[in-house]
Amino acid sequence: MRDFSGSHRWLSINTATLRAQWPLERIIGECAARGIRAISPWRDQVAALGLQRTAALLRDTGMALSGYCRGGMFTSPQALSDNRRAVDEAKALNAPCLVLVVGGLHAGSKDLVAARSAVHDGVAATLDYARSVGMPLAIEPLHPMVAADRSCINTLAQALDLCDALDPARSGALGVALDVYHVWWDPLLQAQIERAGRERCSRFTSATGCWRRAICSTTAA
Repeated sequence: MRDFSGSHRWLSINTATLRAQWPLERIIGECAARGIRAISPWRDQVAALGLQRTAALLRDTGMALSGYCRGGMFTSPQALSDNRRAVDEAKALNAPCLVLVVGGLHAGSKDLVAARSAVHDGVAATLDYARSVGMPLAIEPLHPMVAADRSCINTLAQALDLCDALDPARSGALGVALDVYHVWWDPLLQAQIERAGRERCSRFTSATGCWRRAICSTTAA
């Protein structure tokens, strides 16, 4: 484990944690001023600032992205076209991955099996396009309490099963994003992290919104 006490180089801020305090432009400036060299911005914040303005500001400040939040929601209408746009945005911002929060049940449905089937198909279709532009995808499992409305992928094992089904060669095109807030409870977590390895683990976050960029990331320098 790296010692982070002497440098912020390997830390990143998820900009959702500061959305109530500052707009994205100020978040980038404040992070740069404090030696935090990476952020993980959300699409609505980028949209408010403008994609090209955001890209230019990142270049001017030397700020890197640790990920881009978020794609997914594959059980909602227009999911595939929206995810293609998300991939293009992530590419324009030079993000190392697009994080996927996959979506919950279909509207009015209680069929969890159908929802997970739709997620499989949606990730597969998005992966085809993401591969063509060179943008890795990272599936984020969320706590079971939000299975109905936000994500029907709730354990790291489920996320890795999906990765193995769609990217059996472990090509680096599809991995996972882990948030301690959502996965701490899982009794199989340690074994599944070992199963993921460097090829699958794209990012590792804590409940504070900061994340360590090099725990098991294929994108870390």
